[in-house]
Amino acid sequence: MNDCDWSSFDRVIAAFERKEPDRVPVMPFVLEWCARQVGYKVSELMTSVQKHVYSQIYCVKKFGYDVVYDLQAVHAESEAMGSILEIPEDDMPLVVKPAVQDYKRDLPKLKIPNPWKDGRLPLILKGIEMLKEACNNEIPVVGYVQGCWRHTCMLRGPEEALKDLIRNPDPLTELIEIATYSQIVYGSAVADAGADIIFVSDPFSSGDVISRKHFEEFVFPFLRQEIRAIKRKGIKVMLHICGDTSDRLDLMAATGADAISIEEKVDIGYAKKLVGDKVCIIGNVDPMTLLMKTPKEVEEECEMCIEKAARGGGFILASGCGVNIATPPENILAMVKAAKLKGRYKD
Repeated sequence: MNDCDWSSFDRVIAAFERKEPDRVPVMPFVLEWCARQVGYKVSELMTSVQKHVYSQIYCVKKFGYDVVYDLQAVHAESEAMGSILEIPEDDMPLVVKPAVQDYKRDLPKLKIPNPWKDGRLPLILKGIEMLKEACNNEIPVVGYVQGCWRHTCMLRGPEEALKDLIRNPDPLTELIEIATYSQIVYGSAVADAGADIIFVSDPFSSGDVISRKHFEEFVFPFLRQEIRAIKRKGIKVMLHICGDTSDRLDLMAATGADAISIEEKVDIGYAKKLVGDKVCIIGNVDPMTLLMKTPKEVEEECEMCIEKAARGGGFILASGCGVNIATPPENILAMVKAAKLKGRYKD
């Protein structure tokens, strides 16, 4: 395939399959940032499919990166199961009242949502359908699904869930089982709506939050079940865990994900060496570099990531986590420029 024949879709999927495309794909994690570029408040995206889709298509065309994102149902799955959210005017939703405050009282009441009918989930699925149509298989559509442990924390409350690892492991495990099944149901709907890649995010599985031992015992078996079930839809899956995951990269790769996304706290060269023969590596430009530094400094950090992890294919240049809403547009352009100029593979 010649360089001119590579679409963003072909480029990204090749990387997920640990191959060498024409160049390193680039996928900054942008959602609310896109809203800012077209003058919308984040809260407007939460209620308008058209505004969300427009902001994604406008930005991918203007800035030249390689993917578009769905509305990223941050907590929407938990909301559909009874957690109460607050949606700020210009920021992402927050859980203010978890659904399970008392296990004996609340656990029996939990029901698995119908993604096509309950809460804001149908709105998100409609957005995926519209993005898929607009991109026409030229740009991959990334659909967001909470990891089972994050979903558990949003149903129980993060502090209580973390305490329950020690004091209430039995009902906590039952809640994780319910959360896992609900995410398999929702992830399947995201695939059916037209997503090409599912982004499973589980930040509470970070080494900054729980030990490897707790991750291995309480999270890993369910996360693997979630990811492998979703993959049966014939879809690519990437796993993102925030913070320092250096001590659990092997477990992340063993979940069955096609790709793992790592933050800047992890040496990307180490990740490539340890598990790059098993999964595509995605990362890991510091979002603070994108927010605070010059385009030249952004290019330099991107080039360092490319140098450490691109060899042999199976690498996507990305921000380590979500791009801050105030990030200068010229720094996203610098990121794309680095991928296009320094990330080319030899014929």
